[in-house]
Amino acid sequence: MRENILKKKELQERLSKIDKQLLKQNKILISEVENKTAELVRSERLATIGTMSSRIAHDLKQPLTIIQTYTDMLTPEIILKLDYADKQKWSRIQNSILDMSRIIEDVLDFARTTEIKKIECNFSTILNLAMNRVKSSYGIQINLPENDISLKCDARKIEGVLSNLINNSVQALDGNGEIDIIVNSNSNFVTIIVKDSGPGILDQNLKKIFEPMFTTKTTGTGLGLVICKSIVEQHGGTISVSNKPTTFTITLPL
Repeated sequence: MRENILKKKELQERLSKIDKQLLKQNKILISEVENKTAELVRSERLATIGTMSSRIAHDLKQPLTIIQTYTDMLTPEIILKLDYADKQKWSRIQNSILDMSRIIEDVLDFARTTEIKKIECNFSTILNLAMNRVKSSYGIQINLPENDISLKCDARKIEGVLSNLINNSVQALDGNGEIDIIVNSNSNFVTIIVKDSGPGILDQNLKKIFEPMFTTKTTGTGLGLVICKSIVEQHGGTISVSNKPTTFTITLPL
């Protein structure tokens, strides 16, 4: 009789444990289903946004290119005739054109994921081209690396990543501070660092910084860093951000 009671008690305990395990697994499964559903909804939403935005961006790109071409042609002639205040205004116009061009390129890059084409190239060449796309930065000191390295990458895409990160730093500094660009390598990896002396990123925003549509700016698409991450990962690399000072670190395989 006592043996039966013990067996019954043991069976009840086992059933209780199994019940708890099933409840735990059920919660995990519900959480996974919710996460996957959210990802699917977001993916479909982003695909729709990408298609619509791509059409608009294509329509805007041609007239903006014409405006940019004419301003570039007029700059040498006009700049000689302007006083300091008017030169500042002209500079703001050019920066606005660069902003618009960058937004359009962000949207187009987000809408189309093209295959990367790796070639052997010097980092200094890529960086110099990226600097041509950086907005005027009066009052900001940009410290370029003195060393140079050779790497195999899609030069145009890495140029876009660098110009995006440097422009973000320029905006964060708001006319006062320093940006350090550092590059080094070992036998396996190239490490590129873009660091600025700005106020930093709020801690609650650090985890969201590479999410689509997330931005702390009043203008922009919120796609720039998403595209940077995608390009770096296409190369088999990683990109991360840390605070105080704000530092973006890119690691690319040689």
